[in-house]
Amino acid sequence: MKKFFKWVLYIFVALIVIGYFADDKKANKGSESNASVSNAASTPVPESKAPEVYKTTASGLFNAYEENEVAIDEKMKGKIVEISGTVQSIDKDFTDAIIVQLKTGNEFLPAMMNIIDSEKSTAISLKKGQKIVVRCESVMRIIGAPAGRNCVFVN
Repeated sequence: MKKFFKWVLYIFVALIVIGYFADDKKANKGSESNASVSNAASTPVPESKAPEVYKTTASGLFNAYEENEVAIDEKMKGKIVEISGTVQSIDKDFTDAIIVQLKTGNEFLPAMMNIIDSEKSTAISLKKGQKIVVRCESVMRIIGAPAGRNCVFVN
């Protein structure tokens, strides 16, 4: 009976993670169509400064979240987050979104990077153990592990 509840918990946690990434993909589609409509009707606006980049490693990010989640979220707020790390796995979720997992200090809680679809050709060429750098629009902690949204590979 204990095993049954354990598996129910695992399935529940997996559904939460999947729902997080699925919701992000739907939100991006809606914002892209709204952006194209608003850009056609708007007047030219002077370019604003590019957002600041916060650089870290997957292990460093994991440790920072372990020490103080509020502090690291505040440091990264409004910034592009550049994360370097070693590929643990290259996966897809049920919505076919590309998920690259980077090794952290805890092998059971890798940093999950949600890669945008236009980076598929780069994701195809990745190998486990390869060192990479990704830039993400936002990073947060989900069920103990760092998770990046709308990430692209940095050459």
